[in-house]
Amino acid sequence: MAVITLAEWFANVHRDTEKAREPFRFPRPWSEKDPNADVTAEERAELERKLLARSALRDR
Repeated sequence: MAVITLAEWFANVHRDTEKAREPFRFPRPWSEKDPNADVTAEERAELERKLLARSALRDR
């Protein structure tokens, strides 16, 4: 992730803004979809309940 971010930063700092108006965005090795898009509110509540049941920090 750090290498991708550094490469984007370098490319954007040195880009010709006349030719490339939009900043460069390099592809990531994972999808950038919304991770909550396929989870309903009920499923999310159930998953949170299960997580808290197993969490070492549940009493805090």
